[in-house]
Amino acid sequence: MNNLPLLLDAREAIDYYHQHPGMTDAEKAYVVAFLSGEGRSNSQIREDLGIEKVYTVTHLKRAGTLSEEELTLWLRNPRKITLGHVRAVAKLPFSKREKLLRDLLHTRTPVHKFEAIAKGKEVDRDADIKRLETLMSDATGRPIKVRYNPRSAPGN
Repeated sequence: MNNLPLLLDAREAIDYYHQHPGMTDAEKAYVVAFLSGEGRSNSQIREDLGIEKVYTVTHLKRAGTLSEEELTLWLRNPRKITLGHVRAVAKLPFSKREKLLRDLLHTRTPVHKFEAIAKGKEVDRDADIKRLETLMSDATGRPIKVRYNPRSAPGN
């Protein structure tokens, strides 16, 4: 499925959830957000959907605060954007959220690094790599970013 379902009432949302056991986290977040918008409490949502863990509804509810476009982007890219990534950006303003999610599609950023980026902290980079980027940028006149994985570097 490439689009979010059209839900009209709480009963339909609950039925949709139970009829599609293999749904993605994006769809789950959409259904939970819909039920929350219908006035259901977290405990009612857990009971209706058969979710055992309390924090699962909270995480999905937070992820459900994304715009429909962002949820659709997540739905279409479930291998690149995870619930952890979405939770990291859920409280940011729309413009920052969308940019970070779109940038995530082009990079394979782990959730812990993505959380740091979302909080405004720069990802730790090796000083030699920064220097190389600066030298190359100065030489070419264009911004250069070097992808470097210190764990796979020879000599470690």
